Amino acid sequence: MPQLHFFVGKGGVGKSTSSALSALYMAASGKNTLLVSMDPAHNQRDLFETEFAEKPRTVRRGLAVKEIDTAYWIRTYLKQTREHLSKSYLYQSAFNLQDHFKVLQFSPGLEEYALLLAFENVLASAKNTDAIIFDMAPTALTLRFFSLPAITLTWLGELLKLRNEICHKKEIISKIRIGTCELESDRVRSKLQTLIAGHTRLRDLLLAESAWIHLVLNADRLSLAEALRIRTRMAEIGKPIHRVVVNKCPGSRVPESIADAFSAEEKAIQPRYEGAGLQGLATLEAFVNRHQEAFEGLAPSL
Repeated sequence: MPQLHFFVGKGGVGKSTSSALSALYMAASGKNTLLVSMDPAHNQRDLFETEFAEKPRTVRRGLAVKEIDTAYWIRTYLKQTREHLSKSYLYQSAFNLQDHFKVLQFSPGLEEYALLLAFENVLASAKNTDAIIFDMAPTALTLRFFSLPAITLTWLGELLKLRNEICHKKEIISKIRIGTCELESDRVRSKLQTLIAGHTRLRDLLLAESAWIHLVLNADRLSLAEALRIRTRMAEIGKPIHRVVVNKCPGSRVPESIADAFSAEEKAIQPRYEGAGLQGLATLEAFVNRHQEAFEGLAPSL
């Protein structure tokens, strides 16, 4: 299982830049690294001045970049849901469910489920990869992404209880009429159990010690305030912040306000780039080589 590194933080603080530089550092350190853009803004293409897509593209030895197409994964999720309904409910045509799937693409929470599906695909296809770095979306979507498996497990658990009760009552009726439970009941219950197993695995992967959270912030009050809220919400989920990255740091030391607020977390300084723009592979690599101390705490094994 590769190391997982999630770069989170307020929009505009530099998550994309920090994740790109960290990915380059890992690759230069001999780690076969995959950088995954989960942010709908997809700033990695601007940083590397290269177009990316679902298929990972190698940008240097040991580093490939993949861009999550959220619209594609929403369509995939809806297609899978439709197929599951077709297999589970013989009578779905009576409800004209097919006519409602165009509306379902706008359902609340669909984007988060699509990202979870994409996340599973990344893990399944990342063969011979030592580390995967995720450039995450801004705060709200990221927090929903991390909390979704646990929330879904609660919901599925209640559905399974209800289904068991329905099946039990149908069994009583069937014993009088036929002597056996309807086959359809078994299919629905089996599907719920499969979904519970899958979301349990996702929850455990996201909460595992090998999945690191890198909280990126700037040295200003608004950034610090949101960073503290993110830490609180992540703690509620059961996921600690492993490393705080102060991007565009004005000095050579972590500002006192941030050092006090995050006294228990590892901290790193990412200096402000003094140039026309921190873009292009050569420029990014030169920055990493010049400021290697900023990336040395990426993971225990590095």
